[in-house]
Amino acid sequence: MRRSTQRGSSATLAAIRSLVGVPEFARRIPAEPAFLIERHQAVLEVLRVPPLAAPVLFVHTGGKPFSYRVAAGNAFQRSMPGLVTIVPAGVRASIMVGGIGAGTLVCFEHDHAVPGWLAAWRAREPRTFVDNLIVTLTQRMATAGDVDDDEPDYLAVLGNALLAQLRHSLKLRNGAPAPHSSRSGLLLTHLAVQFMHERLDQSLSVADVARRVGVGVTHFSQTFKSATGVTPHRYLRRARLERGSELLRLTSLSVGEIATAVGFAGQSHFCTAFARQVGVSPSRYRRRFRRDDR
Repeated sequence: MRRSTQRGSSATLAAIRSLVGVPEFARRIPAEPAFLIERHQAVLEVLRVPPLAAPVLFVHTGGKPFSYRVAAGNAFQRSMPGLVTIVPAGVRASIMVGGIGAGTLVCFEHDHAVPGWLAAWRAREPRTFVDNLIVTLTQRMATAGDVDDDEPDYLAVLGNALLAQLRHSLKLRNGAPAPHSSRSGLLLTHLAVQFMHERLDQSLSVADVARRVGVGVTHFSQTFKSATGVTPHRYLRRARLERGSELLRLTSLSVGEIATAVGFAGQSHFCTAFARQVGVSPSRYRRRFRRDDR
């Protein structure tokens, strides 16, 4: 087990550890403000979470799906691997797992050091949503082999990016609690995201994705946007371009080959879309990245 040195104290962190035990891995992230990231895995049945002094972010990475509800509510919400849940301060909740639960927790180093925008976020229940960038950032920071503790500047960049993305996600959702009917919507959205990422090299329409998850196009589009903050079409295009930028950095494939590999009809279409999102052409992006990497 690897643990970073902790500074300060957090009643929130102490409450969480009393419920789920000592983490498999823990690390201090020197962001603004600093926070702790912990990877947990435990066999759980029912957790009764007391009102926390500060908000906590949970990234569901593995194990069984679980359900939760607030003490004052009757309807259960549902989470599964790949989803993100933020638990607001002052909310009492019951979590039903019934097996192995695995995930990564983000908890602030000091309860009084929560960012102002997050401290001002007042919700009556946890929020569960799809955000692949938050998942990727937390996994990278919570994996010893990906980043070393002697890279504080890099850890700070990742940590600040995580906080910025969380703020953006909450802003997209206006801080409003998800309707109870969104339980099935989250599952639908998660399946749709998986389907898209498995087929980025294929010609894929919104209708194709809706058909795959078994609902109509209008219902699918509304549900997807409610969960992610963007339309399915925009999400798919962004995923294609992110994969394209990765191939530009990591491979020697030509721009035309990359365009085909990420599902664009032709090189010119890919170049136009890439320049619109990134601000430079694919060729210039590749040259800049390789120059900076020397």
